[in-house]
Amino acid sequence: MISLLLLLFGWMPLQAAAQVPLPAAHAAVAKENPAITALALKIYGQMRAGKVDSTLLSDEMNQELSPMRLALQRPVLEQLGNPLKLTLESTDKTQYGTRWVYLAVFATAQLQVTIYVMSDGKVGGYELGL
Repeated sequence: MISLLLLLFGWMPLQAAAQVPLPAAHAAVAKENPAITALALKIYGQMRAGKVDSTLLSDEMNQELSPMRLALQRPVLEQLGNPLKLTLESTDKTQYGTRWVYLAVFATAQLQVTIYVMSDGKVGGYELGL
């Protein structure tokens, strides 16, 4: 199941991924932003429901989160359920936006949730994995 999760949830369009540098070795302490945390949970909930609000996403992410892809991942998301706890681990600001990395605790797993919010406020990347 773990390899399936990695394959299903590696959604950062290549263009956006190329623009996002790796986090610094000594990143500053992450400061919680309730609006971003709510957005990460909202996107996850919509993915579980099988339809993500396209106005929240960049054009590239809208293509990545197609109805077919959402349908394929739905059984895995249903098995995971909702996160019991979501804790911000780090943030990394770039010239294109900010990457927010959370630890999501589910009843059966702990996974990292990465959401990349572009400067225009659109979600340009979303990843759920180890």
